[in-house]
Amino acid sequence: MLSQLHIRNLATIEDVLLKLGPGMTILSGEEGAGKSLVVDALSTLLGARATPGLIRSGAETSQVEGVFWLPKELSADLESLFEENGLEPEPDGSLILSRELQASGRSVARANGRAVPLSLLKQIGAHLVDLHGHMDYLSLMDTGRQLNLMDTYGKLMTLRKQMAGKVAELKQKTGEITRFSNLPADRSRDFLRYRLDEIEAASLKPDEEETLKEERETLRHTEEISSSCLRAYHHLYGDEPSAATMISQALAALRELDGFFTSLPAHQEQLEGAKACLEDTARELLRQGESIEVNTARLEELEQRLDLIGSLKRKYGGSIELVLALAEETGLELAALENQDELLNRLEREKTDIETEAGHLAETLSRSRREAAVSLVEMVNEEMAQLGLPWARFDIHLRQEAAEDGLPSSNGDRFAFTRDGIDRLEFMVVTNPGEPLRPLAAIVSGGETSRITLAIKSALKRADPVPTLVFDEIDIGIGGRSGDTVGRKLTELGRYHQLLCITHLPQIACFGDTHYRLVKDTSSGRAFSQLELLEGEARLGELAAMLGEETGETMLEGAAGMVEQALAWKKQLGN
Repeated sequence: MLSQLHIRNLATIEDVLLKLGPGMTILSGEEGAGKSLVVDALSTLLGARATPGLIRSGAETSQVEGVFWLPKELSADLESLFEENGLEPEPDGSLILSRELQASGRSVARANGRAVPLSLLKQIGAHLVDLHGHMDYLSLMDTGRQLNLMDTYGKLMTLRKQMAGKVAELKQKTGEITRFSNLPADRSRDFLRYRLDEIEAASLKPDEEETLKEERETLRHTEEISSSCLRAYHHLYGDEPSAATMISQALAALRELDGFFTSLPAHQEQLEGAKACLEDTARELLRQGESIEVNTARLEELEQRLDLIGSLKRKYGGSIELVLALAEETGLELAALENQDELLNRLEREKTDIETEAGHLAETLSRSRREAAVSLVEMVNEEMAQLGLPWARFDIHLRQEAAEDGLPSSNGDRFAFTRDGIDRLEFMVVTNPGEPLRPLAAIVSGGETSRITLAIKSALKRADPVPTLVFDEIDIGIGGRSGDTVGRKLTELGRYHQLLCITHLPQIACFGDTHYRLVKDTSSGRAFSQLELLEGEARLGELAAMLGEETGETMLEGAAGMVEQALAWKKQLGN
């Protein structure tokens, strides 16, 4: 749900904060007051293309920020979108989206303060808000969205998930067949065998190269190491005066002082320990210095082994690990080659079984969609008739496309498929008598689009997961009587969604749970659009003004009567 929309420096809007709650929020105002700018701001926030011309004169930037309250359990698609992009709601369950337009033409999009691509902002926004009346953001125009709504309405998402799983199995099996069908020809088997034998004969160990290099360095400097060890020994215990001799002399001097100082025994003990440690070290240095011998045979052996490792690395990989991995892969290829025909036959049988299962699932899914479509079409047509569209007719076209590599059907035909099944679904509408059905996206009238959308949304109600719906220009082309019907429909829809409705009709506005008016002030010589929250008498005055030019007692009484009727309707609905 959209909690608030903050707009700064957008055309005539300097600073406006629109707070929204559950149910239906009404936005009214005179022509040119800036109501369309609120919709433009929301469109901008949801990733629409925006130009520097929207920035208020004298300002360097324009900002739009929206605070959304997300449900505790996100929809699977939105949760997946967050995970893929490393996003998550704030601890309180909120999500803050923002967009900054710069005079240079650039824009910056953010989600919870983090800069994100505009495409991601658009994807997230599609799950949160539907803007009706602006063709770029009418999600019902998208055939993929139509299919999602159809399957949600028909309670077919579990079956569709099974379908997607089976298609994934089929894709994996097809990949295996392709891989093993493209194994090297017979003339390459000798090469594979030679490569595998060469690597296996080397008996490589993952960590041996560094160990061999260390040993080689030792052998290369044998004489230096031996000489250094022996020199160190003589300094400690051999040549005079040696370190051992000097420590012995120090101990003798201290013994002459026995009984004079209480601290002397401790000093003597420390020196004796040092002497013992020095003698041990000296003996070890002597042993190492005398035992090290030049071993040219072992050095040659090491050089050959390291040359072999280097050669294998150059031929088959940059490290011993990669060489061993190649050997494993080569072994698998050889094993597959030896049993290629048998393996491919088995894989083809498994693929056929999966195709058959997927085909059955696709046909079941398609039949269920057709059954659900009949019910949905009937309800939408009833809703459209009540919304002042007497000539309009709604239908759902479901079709399949033949394809040689498609899924098999019970009648022997094969149809193209996706993870969603074999159906191509599209919402179709005709709005005038004598015209053919056309895709919903082909409707060009904003008012008709909004009312048809309202009819579809009213029929779907709970099936639509998008929480916030915005209806702009929904009252174009309809009168007061139809307006009352539209208001009632919106009220019903408001039980399942948050609504923002921009309207000039008081017959619709009287059903609002919250009412704002946008006014334009030019008294300072410059236009400022300001937002006013209308309650009590102020709201009745606005409804009266919407009824006619005069706002006398008669108009006020009429406005009060409409509000009373709207409240009675809400009470009847249980709102």
